[in-house]
Amino acid sequence: MPEKMDLDVKQMVLFAVYTEYQKDLPNMGELNAEELGIDDARFVVALDKLENEGHITGLRMYGGIGGDYTITLTGLKMTRDGIEYVENKLSIDKTLGGKEKVGKFGEIALKWGWEELKDFAAKVLAEMARK
Repeated sequence: MPEKMDLDVKQMVLFAVYTEYQKDLPNMGELNAEELGIDDARFVVALDKLENEGHITGLRMYGGIGGDYTITLTGLKMTRDGIEYVENKLSIDKTLGGKEKVGKFGEIALKWGWEELKDFAAKVLAEMARK
């Protein structure tokens, strides 16, 4: 298991995207700031940074009056670079199957006290088990 690390909002969002991505039929529209315990503005900025850095693609942002944004996550996908970043950062074996990757991620989140991500991983695992 890798050394413990403190998460910033951008990493938290990327790890949640990675976890959802492991499903046979990911539903990125299920990702939201509230579930991750962060405010909407920081969630949107993190997504924008992740796309700009090449870790995700397909983010749709629509600017509003006064700097408000509407985002659409349904077309969101991880890039190869994003997957590689997460798996290297967390020492997740890239040859594992989706359920195994989510399970490994859940173990790391539990050990390191990442409550919101632990809960998110548990929810994704439960959804994967039903299908």
